[in-house]
Amino acid sequence: MHKKLTALISASVLCTVLAGAPAPALAQDINYNLPSAQTVQERKDSRSNQAVSERVGRRLMTALDLYTEEQDVKGAIAELQDIDPREGFDRAYVNRFLGNLYAADEQFERAFDLVKQAADADVLGWGDQATVLKLTADLALQMERYSDAVVYYGKWLQFTGERDPDVFMRIANAFYEMKQYEKIIRPADIAIEAFRAKGEENRNPYIMKVASYYERKMYAEAVVVLEEGLNVLPGEKAWWNQLGMMYMLLENTQKALQTMEIAYLAGYLDKESHFKALVQLYSNIEVPYKAASIMERHIESGDIEKTSRNYKTAASSYEQAREYAKAAVLYGKAAQLEDERSERADVYRRQGTAYLRAEEFTKAADAYLKAIDNDVENPGRVYMSLTEAYFYNNNFREALKYVQEAKKFSNERRNASSWEQYIRQKASNRGVSL
Repeated sequence: MHKKLTALISASVLCTVLAGAPAPALAQDINYNLPSAQTVQERKDSRSNQAVSERVGRRLMTALDLYTEEQDVKGAIAELQDIDPREGFDRAYVNRFLGNLYAADEQFERAFDLVKQAADADVLGWGDQATVLKLTADLALQMERYSDAVVYYGKWLQFTGERDPDVFMRIANAFYEMKQYEKIIRPADIAIEAFRAKGEENRNPYIMKVASYYERKMYAEAVVVLEEGLNVLPGEKAWWNQLGMMYMLLENTQKALQTMEIAYLAGYLDKESHFKALVQLYSNIEVPYKAASIMERHIESGDIEKTSRNYKTAASSYEQAREYAKAAVLYGKAAQLEDERSERADVYRRQGTAYLRAEEFTKAADAYLKAIDNDVENPGRVYMSLTEAYFYNNNFREALKYVQEAKKFSNERRNASSWEQYIRQKASNRGVSL
């Protein structure tokens, strides 16, 4: 802060200054029609010379020495606090100087009041006046006095005619903070042009434009901005994901998937939400195997949290893809992470069903037994599934045992009775004594 302040207050305290007419008060809307270089030069030339009085100059020199030589900000402030300048120019100069010192001492309210008075007097030298206008705006922005910031940035623009992209970005930011989102676009566009005139491409104006459109639910316009931004800054990783999300909001699933696939292959996705969004897109267009494999890969790598819910999501997608054995394995991992007994029982039931469909009957039976041990809801249905697992594994004795358990439940009794006859007949045909 001290280095910045030294540049602001200048070593030449007793400088020659030009005076001019006060600038008219500006409304909160910015006048973006800036004066030409010729107009600015004419205004510079029209200001008359003026210098601080000798009495004030001595005090200023003492304060400057305290600040620059001894790093004594408070001492410098004390040196100037009791000055009572008689002339308007002296008063403005002291206010500017003292305001800078208060800013260095982080007394921002006092700093703002003083530099604003200096700026409003409009009697300082050309360079000093430009500096104090900008400092007033910067302090207002820092203090969250956004309306004041807009006013004084506007005054600075009209005074200097400079197309400083950073100033336009600060204006855009002030409008954002005031929730005047529609006013963000113009300064952001000018900032893009100004950066480009310097041979630069800067991400921040695009970010502000996207924020403006997003807050107003103008998603199609936000998409255009992101596409334009990625044309000039293709390495902005976060934008690929944002573009995909915008396409999703517009229900353009194919575009969303194409964008997210490009980002994924380029290695631009690096957050759990990014990977899950890609998984969801594959699910939406009914490509469950890709949804499942990507989900599983990033759970195991740690990109997605290892939770029962996430494992179940991947397992469910594998089931939709008819990759039942893969689904069963993930259901098993999900069950181990379940805290609630009832939830754990249900996941083991789902694991058993997946193994049954994969024709891994021994594993299916083990999963169903775990479901029963955890007090699964609707155990009669699980006993019937357990019966099937043992039956298709040619273990007729165990099949008969569990079909008789199923008969104890009224909603399964008729089905279980039919199965019991079938089991006994099949066993008899195989020469198995029950």
